[in-house]
Amino acid sequence: MTSPAPEVRCDPTPEPALHDFAALDAAYVSPTYLRTPLREFLLTTDRGLYWLRTPAGIGKTLFVRGIIARRPGRDPAVLEGIDSTISSDIRAIGIHLHGPMTPHALVAALKEAVTAEFGVAPVEASGVEPTQADVLALLGAARDQLTTAGAKRLLVAIDGLEQIGDESALAVLPSAAALPPGVVLLLTSRPPENWPQGLFEKAAAQVGGGVARDIGYEDTVYTDTLRGYFKNQIRPLMRSRAIAHLTHLLETKAAFERGGRDNRLTNDPVLRDALKDDWKKLTNKHPRYSGIQLPVVPLAELLDQFDQLWLDLIDRSDRRFDHLAAIIRALADGSLQVEEVAGLPKGAGLGTHLGTLSARPAA
Repeated sequence: MTSPAPEVRCDPTPEPALHDFAALDAAYVSPTYLRTPLREFLLTTDRGLYWLRTPAGIGKTLFVRGIIARRPGRDPAVLEGIDSTISSDIRAIGIHLHGPMTPHALVAALKEAVTAEFGVAPVEASGVEPTQADVLALLGAARDQLTTAGAKRLLVAIDGLEQIGDESALAVLPSAAALPPGVVLLLTSRPPENWPQGLFEKAAAQVGGGVARDIGYEDTVYTDTLRGYFKNQIRPLMRSRAIAHLTHLLETKAAFERGGRDNRLTNDPVLRDALKDDWKKLTNKHPRYSGIQLPVVPLAELLDQFDQLWLDLIDRSDRRFDHLAAIIRALADGSLQVEEVAGLPKGAGLGTHLGTLSARPAA
């Protein structure tokens, strides 16, 4: 069981439309490029610090939400599946930072996460400015609750560390060596070049001694995960277009080459078998074609179109997972057509443009 992750903000600005976490949560697929290194770390670490650093949009926050599992806005009485990063001996809590933090605000957010998870309020410190000792005491008290929860370790996630802003808030964070036994601190942030000047170096000095993991847009393991997400999410659209095309061939009694083979279908058995099932249902409605194998050659142009769609998605999304997922959602709900993807704006204008498309009358 895991706790909600408080969304800590200093302003009321809502998440942009691109960050539709409800939709992303519903389609959550544990990201191998983030999960595997952290899981390996957890398998050998009783206490320690793991710092995940990636550019914007790669999926850090979504990954933390997957680990924490009880996401903001969900019914806390309903248990959800958690990311397989976390083994049964770990309880996880976390906070997401969205703006500069004071030491009081940071400690208050951590206390809220502890209370939400364990149902007990940590002892309040004095009214003076919180210190690192206060944070360590808080984490130790939370760890002590594990004995009644059937767990042995506590994972504490702080997502978006570059947003912390206040150097005094950084000063209350513990180093890896100072953490209580049984406590693992997971930090996520953008890379050094995306921090306010000088703040990254101060953060690195403050929390030094842990393990750092850097992931970039061009990393092969990241690209492979994007490709896998694209294939899984786009299959229903491919199937609907394939069915429409095959139905047209049968209804018009058009000549077409039967059978055939295409490596793109061979390498995607999920899509291949689904199309075979769709074809069988179509031939049941058109008995003259009964017994004929799925005609692959007539689908080659469709497969070419979706190969190009992948290239257009990578280009228009700037290789950001959040942008790519937003485009795929628009394709899935019909507000965006495959043929329109290549003309989408990049960057900050993408969310606004997709919002405009969703508001236009259906054709």
